[in-house]
Amino acid sequence: MQKPSEAETQLQYLAQDLLDFDPENPRFGGLMKDRSQNEIQKTLIEEPYFASELVDSLLKNGFIDYEPLVVRRNRNRYTVIEGNRRLAAIREILHAPEKYQGKTADLHRIPALVFPAAPDHQQQREMSVYLAVRHLLGFRAWPPLSKAIYLDRQSAQLGGLSRVFEETQIRKREAKRLLVPYRLLKKAGTTPPDQDYWMLGEALERTGVKHFLDLEVDPNTLEIRGYKAKELTLLLDWLYGPKLRNGARDSAKRIVDDTRDLTRLSKVLGSEVAASKLRSGEDLESAELFVDTQGESAERLREVVRRAGAVIRKVVKGSRDPRALQLLRAFKEFETAVKVFQNQDL
Repeated sequence: MQKPSEAETQLQYLAQDLLDFDPENPRFGGLMKDRSQNEIQKTLIEEPYFASELVDSLLKNGFIDYEPLVVRRNRNRYTVIEGNRRLAAIREILHAPEKYQGKTADLHRIPALVFPAAPDHQQQREMSVYLAVRHLLGFRAWPPLSKAIYLDRQSAQLGGLSRVFEETQIRKREAKRLLVPYRLLKKAGTTPPDQDYWMLGEALERTGVKHFLDLEVDPNTLEIRGYKAKELTLLLDWLYGPKLRNGARDSAKRIVDDTRDLTRLSKVLGSEVAASKLRSGEDLESAELFVDTQGESAERLREVVRRAGAVIRKVVKGSRDPRALQLLRAFKEFETAVKVFQNQDL
């Protein structure tokens, strides 16, 4: 049984060496699960977390008391729920006193909002609301993948998504954009890409993509009811690049770079013929030829001719080589023929 003081949420000043990083923090996207505290410290200091950026501010201003860490009691230690980057910056300073000069006196004992090891419903709600305000609704917002992990965990607790919407005030449409891709990848046993995670969420908003995957989502719980596994593998290759042997993706070979490309991809996937071209390894532009209207194909031809003309004029400029002059004449004839053809009343 907890002592009365241990069952309450309290503001305390804690020695920094009693604090532990939280490997399960949504900010880490599951990447720290099997790492030691020292490994997490090193990772937080470096890219992409850049806790090192906080060092100068701490040395100049010290630790700001009105922005405490949020921790959960863990026997005689404390797990940091909110503030892992700040803790990493503090330890960076304290572990190299000869390197850092500044206001370090108040870094040994840090203000922390301490929640009990087993918070009651009200305390759990307070913690959820606090994290939601800071990281879901714009104040020091987490990246999309971290938000998705947090929402998924919160919705698994009593009250489900309805409670999450009430506590966080996040809109269902935004929650869907974050949760559905995460749950889809989790169901498929695929590691979510931290870089450009938002791209998958945007893709799943497109009708052609949803039909391609045969994606079925429960409208109330946002749980995945069904999807086509092989098609999901192809989609991830198109969005992020094919997988390499080390598990990373070759982003240079992806066919989608931005949201405009997603609209084009959705259109292609809405056609069996065009989609089959993508399946066979052709690029997005080649596949689009099979869904273009006559007018779109005509515009595409004009653009091809314009670009080809610019390149040819550049490479033959100043050349006296007969072959260069022949190439220029042949292109001009082709350019004229295209204009004549397109000016016809088709």
